[in-house]
Amino acid sequence: MITRDQCRAARALVQMSQVDLATAAGLSKQTVIDFERGARNPHKKNLMTIRTVLEAAGVEFIDPNGGGPGVRLRE
Repeated sequence: MITRDQCRAARALVQMSQVDLATAAGLSKQTVIDFERGARNPHKKNLMTIRTVLEAAGVEFIDPNGGGPGVRLRE
């Protein structure tokens, strides 16, 4: 899955706006905004789509592994 903090950090790494992410994922801008501020959790399918879009842009998601979830640019 993906957390709201991972989403924000991933967008920052690839310089993607909320509008750009929403458009690429086929979601409303409000869905992305609400997710990132913790107002609501999108359906699992939408979260996976967001993750896929960010991965395609060059983001690698890091599993918690005791240190908490994170993101980094793929090498």
